[in-house]
Amino acid sequence: MTIRTAILLSGLLLCGGTASGKDELSFKETVVPVKVAPDQDSITASFPFTNTSGAPVTISKIHVSCDCTTAGAKDNKLTYAPGESGVISAVMKTGNFSGTVDKDMTVHANGSAYKLVIRAQIPDIIRMEPRKLEWTRGEAPAPKTIRITISKELPVNLTTVDLTGDAFNYEPVTVKKGREYKIIVTPKSTDKPAFNTIWVRTDSTVPRYKRQMGFLTIKED
Repeated sequence: MTIRTAILLSGLLLCGGTASGKDELSFKETVVPVKVAPDQDSITASFPFTNTSGAPVTISKIHVSCDCTTAGAKDNKLTYAPGESGVISAVMKTGNFSGTVDKDMTVHANGSAYKLVIRAQIPDIIRMEPRKLEWTRGEAPAPKTIRITISKELPVNLTTVDLTGDAFNYEPVTVKKGREYKIIVTPKSTDKPAFNTIWVRTDSTVPRYKRQMGFLTIKED
């Protein structure tokens, strides 16, 4: 065998090794956007696929990245013949999430891995801006304001405001009932560092909108 022939054979073997790890399941979509209703506590996403290889493919494991998500193959079917189609179904609990939230999972089959993503679009019904107020140690203890606005999608009223800590005075103000509020916060003193948590509670029946959390800080210069 010549050196040239040996090199060619080695190249073919390497190419064969790479081909054996190629994708055998073809997914219609790997990222599925789902729009969430304000009062929806869970969502379901489907990921149809087809075995595009010339051999049976067996799903060995589906790994999810978050406890809020579960996933499995439809009818618990794990092995698919060439040309056969199936569906991976995933359920995500929306919990206290808001905005656009990605939750991914990985399907392992015949030595290949396929990443799938649920892209949940959860209404940001309550906006608390900013969520963190800061003062520097020694500066004038001037008042600062947290503004709370509520979307028209789900009327919500602010009921109570509580503070974890005692370094600040605060005054809740109703600007427009059910739509807009503000909290005026003033340090009692800025002589020393402090960190308090402020809790805003509402009358919403949806768990993720029942309370919001903000932070108040007096930091070192």
